Amino acid sequence: MPRYLVTADPVATFQPRFDTSLRLMAELLARGVEVDYCDLTITDMSLGTDAWLAALPVQRVQWSDPTRPPYVGLGPVRPAAAADYDVLVHRKDPPVDARYRGWAGRFAALAGRILQINEPAEVLRHSEHLLPVRFPEHAIPTVHCPDFAALRDAVRAQPGEAVVKPMGECSGIGIGFFRPDAPESVLWDWWQQYGEAVVQPYQDAVTTRGDLRILTIGRHILGSVTRLPRAGSRLANLHQGASFHAFEPTPRQLAAVAAVTAELVPRGLYLLGLDFIGDLLSEINFTSPSAMVQIGEVMHKRPEVELVDEIEALRREFTARA
Repeated sequence: MPRYLVTADPVATFQPRFDTSLRLMAELLARGVEVDYCDLTITDMSLGTDAWLAALPVQRVQWSDPTRPPYVGLGPVRPAAAADYDVLVHRKDPPVDARYRGWAGRFAALAGRILQINEPAEVLRHSEHLLPVRFPEHAIPTVHCPDFAALRDAVRAQPGEAVVKPMGECSGIGIGFFRPDAPESVLWDWWQQYGEAVVQPYQDAVTTRGDLRILTIGRHILGSVTRLPRAGSRLANLHQGASFHAFEPTPRQLAAVAAVTAELVPRGLYLLGLDFIGDLLSEINFTSPSAMVQIGEVMHKRPEVELVDEIEALRREFTARA
């Protein structure tokens, strides 16, 4: 049997209504697979990379059940080497800050030696907000704003209202909506709080069709769900009170999925959450993409079964190449 290690946030922060890790671990355990968990926040970053990877503080996952607290049972902490596992599943949530980069940079040293979902070197190389720019025929026009002047000019250049997203946030935090003639002082106040950003033209479809998530593993679509903003809001994020509903992907969306996975899966970005507004990509999530719980509910299935099937197929392929 293979050995899995799930690296993640502290289990006390797991949210069973959104969390993929709990269901992934439950499915692995149901198959008799040995699963360990590592709380990255307690690792000793004063160690060099080799020493850090050789003595990760791990705990055996004894059970995992998202229906009852404390949701997961863990054994005692013990040191273990990352290289002793067959699969590393990285489920640390954003922000992708200095600490996140530090952890990912250490695991990147294992590239080519162990299957990692997702490959840390590639996670560090890209931005979830900017990656759709690589697929312009499928994406909402997006402008990267590394400084205030770029932000101001990008907002001014929009044909209508601009959507401004902080590069360092997720789950709808900090998203602003600005008219092209917004006072510079208002834009400056936003910049002072959030800094580096991307700017996109506002898409009316977000309030009618919602923010559409298609979750993939490898070239396989696990399912799809749309998130509709609550009344009075234009934020279609579940953490911002949005509701979720079933939807059937359109041919244009499926073409985008095929193009994205054809390029990114060979690079080691296996588990992806592709977000669409209308038929256009708005983001490609790869740090710890969620919505598997909601997909299971609206599609009346257990996508974690397909997730583990596909990871196991990737593991066998990875082992054969090695």
